Amino acid sequence: MTAPAAPASGRRASLGAAAVLVGFLLLAPPLYLLGPFALLMLLARPRTTRELFWLAVAAAGVSATLAGTVPLGAQVIRVGGIALAVSFALLSIRGSSPVVPRALAAVVLSTIAVGVWATMQGLSFADIQTAFTELLRGSYRSLVDLGGNDPKARHDLEEFIRPLLAAAPDIGRVMPGLLAIEALGGAVLAWSWHHRLSATPLGAPPGRFRDFRFNDHLVWGAIFTLGLMLVPLPEPAPVIAVNLLVVWIGLYVLRGLAVLSALLAPAPVLLKVLAVVLGFLLILVVLGACLALGLADTWLNIRGRLSPPVPGGASQ
Repeated sequence: MTAPAAPASGRRASLGAAAVLVGFLLLAPPLYLLGPFALLMLLARPRTTRELFWLAVAAAGVSATLAGTVPLGAQVIRVGGIALAVSFALLSIRGSSPVVPRALAAVVLSTIAVGVWATMQGLSFADIQTAFTELLRGSYRSLVDLGGNDPKARHDLEEFIRPLLAAAPDIGRVMPGLLAIEALGGAVLAWSWHHRLSATPLGAPPGRFRDFRFNDHLVWGAIFTLGLMLVPLPEPAPVIAVNLLVVWIGLYVLRGLAVLSALLAPAPVLLKVLAVVLGFLLILVVLGACLALGLADTWLNIRGRLSPPVPGGASQ
């Protein structure tokens, strides 16, 4: 996976980068971002006031996410987040390789760590799936409290969450795959903000998201995983195959989103803002389009076709 050079560390964060950061903290487990970021900042030996301030903020956030007693589903997320932070930090001590392969390796290591922890706790894959389902249902039911003491508001919220409660078992079934994609995003974001805020960051800076790609031959891994779903296998192999497919879909959606970012790069700011707003309103359509773009880029090299030809026909 390629990661072209980015501007020097300590650069000012753009509005888009800040929006992505806030969105991740609202939609994904904050520990997946704050844990790796705190360890990276610590390993970089902070000396400036800015570094110490953000290290303290991240440490306080990690402490808040680890405080108190939580249900089993949240315990699994905690164990995965701690393992992700430690493994990504260790892999990044001499982080000369691109960040995405290191983040993927950290996700694999954290998945193994969760599996070992679950085995030690006597938990099966079905137990974890049930725990995720109950965690989702609890979070959906908590939305009703937003209606306060207003009976009509509470009734409207109850009607709103009814289909979510019905879908909770299906979402819980693919939660490991969704969490793996979120862990990948958290590690990459942690590396990016570490380079923005640290005076002496570790390793090479991250590249631009619009350049994100990976080996085209990996599409056969996705095809093989899809084939596994068509073969009758004993449990929990089908559920594992489904979650692997979710990870493949997530990777190709990200690749397609990178292609879309490259296509929109020359556009005016107003058009980009309009595209983002429409993207949120038509999220399912956009995800499908990004998946198609990501798969098409495997064979068509769409971004390569956007590059202007070299004068005289010389190779780049």
